[in-house]
Amino acid sequence: MKPARQNEGKTRLPKPSLPSNETKKRERASAADARRKRSSQSAGGGERGSSAPRADKIEELESRVRAQQMILDNIVDGVVVSDREGKILYSNPAAEALLKATVDSVSPDEWSRRYGFYRTDEQTPFPANELPVARALKGEVVAAEEIFFRHGSKPAGAWLVVSARPVMANDGSFFGAVGVFRDVSERKRWEKELEQQLTREKDRNDALERLRLTVQQLSTPILEVWDEILVLPIIGVLDSRRSGEMTDQLLQEITRKQCRFVIVDVTGVEIVDSSTADQLLRLVTAVELLGARCMLTGVRPAVAQTLTMLRVDLGPMLTLRNLRHGLQTCLRMMQTEANVAHSIASRLDVAARR
Repeated sequence: MKPARQNEGKTRLPKPSLPSNETKKRERASAADARRKRSSQSAGGGERGSSAPRADKIEELESRVRAQQMILDNIVDGVVVSDREGKILYSNPAAEALLKATVDSVSPDEWSRRYGFYRTDEQTPFPANELPVARALKGEVVAAEEIFFRHGSKPAGAWLVVSARPVMANDGSFFGAVGVFRDVSERKRWEKELEQQLTREKDRNDALERLRLTVQQLSTPILEVWDEILVLPIIGVLDSRRSGEMTDQLLQEITRKQCRFVIVDVTGVEIVDSSTADQLLRLVTAVELLGARCMLTGVRPAVAQTLTMLRVDLGPMLTLRNLRHGLQTCLRMMQTEANVAHSIASRLDVAARR
């Protein structure tokens, strides 16, 4: 009996075969293609990643521009933008609505004629080179310039308040000008009505002042009843203002006519208080300082009682019963003075003959 072999009963595995050179080449080419594909995919993903923020910025800028456009299109003020040559680049709907005309790219020299701009007198055409936007193109800042405009589409005309200023680019270079204007016709209408009302009030006040002066002259006339004799009749209430005016007029008449006597008649004065008495005393003092003699006539019983109760001291003022008595007194005093003067002259003549 033969002994069993040691490897008997075991399954023999086939010996692995080594890859050929052709197989190795194919594997290397496949690996290279895979690497290139991964590299391409990685590069494509990087581009998409970097373009996302750029797209967000563009969208943000577009949104901001749309918002600004929406604001300009909806504000009530007219807005126009021109380049450095004066060409209109933009105008919002309010600008055309206010001007009642299409804002087109006409030459700045034609703006006044095109839109019918006038100065505040509503007749003189506004010089084109002095318009706010034209001045802003020269670097000037213009604030609240009033302009009247009138043309075929707006025959009644309207008022604008225009402001303009230069526009500078981000790099500091001069870009153009922007003008903003609004319709102030309603305000100008109210101002005109107010001015007319003030004029009417002034005329009314002037008429009242003339009437007051007329009444004053009628209530306090200064009458020359005799040579060198003036009569001042007082009617109504004598206040400080009226007393001052009365004194001025009386002193002027005394100086002009060289009067020697003044009769102040208070028959028309029903109420006299300490203030009225003080005004009368001031008047008498002023008259006597000019060398004229002043006397008071026509004091009513009620007025006399009031002055007594108030203990008003009339001082050296001569008081007489009425105007007639006052005139007689003045004439007697004048006659007495004339007699005295004649007597003195006679004595001097006699003395001269001796």
